[in-house]
Amino acid sequence: MFRPLSTRWFEILCPRAESVRILAELARTGAIEIERHDRREADFPLAHLAEPLAVHESLYPRYGRYWERGIWRHSVLIEPPEAVLERAMARIAAWRVEADPLIDLLQSCEEELLRLKWLAQVIETLIDTELDFGAVARSGPILGTFCAVLPLEARWPLPDAMLLRQIPWEKERCVMILGPRERLDEAKRLVQSVKGRLIERPAWLKGDARDSLGRIRARRTFLATRVVHLQAELDTLFDEYDLGVSLGKVSTLSWFVRHVGCLEPASANLVWITGWTHDLGGTSLNATLDRTRARALLRLAPPPRGKRVPQVLWNPPWMRPFEIFARALGVPGSDEVDPTPLLAILVPLLFGYMFGDLGQGAVLLGLGLWLRPRLPLAGLLVWGGASAMLFGLLQGSLFAREDILPALWVSPLHDPIGILLVPLLVAVGLLSLGQMLAGVGARWRGDLRHWLMQDLGFLVLYLGLIPWFVADGPAWLPILGLLWYLTGAFLVHRDLLGTLAAIGHLAESGLQLFVNTISFARVGAFALAHASLSAAISAVADTAPPWAWLVIMILGNLLVIALEGLVVSIQTTRLVLFEFFNRFLHGNGRVFRPLPMPTSVVQGTG
Repeated sequence: MFRPLSTRWFEILCPRAESVRILAELARTGAIEIERHDRREADFPLAHLAEPLAVHESLYPRYGRYWERGIWRHSVLIEPPEAVLERAMARIAAWRVEADPLIDLLQSCEEELLRLKWLAQVIETLIDTELDFGAVARSGPILGTFCAVLPLEARWPLPDAMLLRQIPWEKERCVMILGPRERLDEAKRLVQSVKGRLIERPAWLKGDARDSLGRIRARRTFLATRVVHLQAELDTLFDEYDLGVSLGKVSTLSWFVRHVGCLEPASANLVWITGWTHDLGGTSLNATLDRTRARALLRLAPPPRGKRVPQVLWNPPWMRPFEIFARALGVPGSDEVDPTPLLAILVPLLFGYMFGDLGQGAVLLGLGLWLRPRLPLAGLLVWGGASAMLFGLLQGSLFAREDILPALWVSPLHDPIGILLVPLLVAVGLLSLGQMLAGVGARWRGDLRHWLMQDLGFLVLYLGLIPWFVADGPAWLPILGLLWYLTGAFLVHRDLLGTLAAIGHLAESGLQLFVNTISFARVGAFALAHASLSAAISAVADTAPPWAWLVIMILGNLLVIALEGLVVSIQTTRLVLFEFFNRFLHGNGRVFRPLPMPTSVVQGTG
């Protein structure tokens, strides 16, 4: 749990014709990352299917939204991919013959619905104006009209002998144009050249504005009903042709092309599937191959020379939200400690110390529990809220008031020095722990001797100097640490120049560690700021009229939760990333990226 899991190299030998099916099933385990190869036709099992797959992709702009209304079903690809694709494309082609007339009619209805919606908006803006829409509707045969919606920034020259009338419109410019009928086409082309939309009056629309709106509403109702019926016909046609199975199979083949592509050939009929897995014993992979009755051999082997091994953070589910801090640097290497178990304790404690309030913490806890099913990172809110409730009890704070609960420990405003000193003591222990974790990493990479001879002396020096800042500490401890460090540096480097460089490193690291320690004083400072803001809200509420007391308390607490919650979260993140991680973590590992699995079922909207 404290050490990232190093994945293993796997190799699977299988028939070329079954490689797509086997990979699709292995991807469902979420346990493999494929080693991608440069695309070469000889190694690309689906090279001969590239053209029909491209044809299928070209159909998606027209048919995609109708396909997505249905349910796509994935089934195991038992036959060769070319046979599967040929049969699927034939079924899609047969469906298109019957679907095309329905789609053309459906799109025509939808386009007319949209045009009538725009026209109704135009008429509604004119209904109470001096413009006689009935006269506009009766224009002709010499004169004609149309409306256009243009971008605000559009500039276009109006043809001669044309009249223009502005119509109120939100976020765009709407105009009505009146002119000779032989010049209307020229005006429409100009509108379209500046990306404008034409709104034309259909021939059946007669009467004044109110009568026209009634006719438009009736026509739109008819068209909306027609659209529903056409969509139902297309859904029925989708089921009759069992199109979900065909689309599912084609999507699996397309998935292979996008995410895998080339495989390493073993012979004319066999290929190697190679990559990384966190199934260290191969149990899950073997079970998958057995279940699908794949003719394949699995081998777990040492990785090829020069390959970087991906790392996996292996923590219990409740800890995984805290992995976001380590992942901010990348992923810990195989010789670095995964700090997630420590952060599951440290982060809530830091947050709760700075945001100690029983009531406000309960709000954060409830919000986190509500969001967690949809947002896994909301687990941070759950633990942060619980910690804030704990410190609220210790500090006697309930919804910004300190006159309801007795403080089980201390009120921040009554002992500000103590509130500031506690985080500094925690900082000493935490930064010392970081130095020790660096030693654990040195042990894992075989460099423990260097750490014991030099870095451990630096830790002794740091711990020896800390008492000097608060009391008269023993003089021998920092001297011992300094001698330890210098002697170790000389024994490691075996020359004066290396020793002098180590002394310079000591001065730099010592100053940095001192600054890191002092930075933790901000934990106490923000705890005092939170308590001060809460006290100010309570004071304002107590001086307000009785009817305003509750309003001020509710709004004040919401302000504290939003403002202080954000600020405290940022400070907690900063202390973890730049003060604690700086001691031992560099995030130089390679991230494990599992092969995305093909969609087994795509739930449509119909």
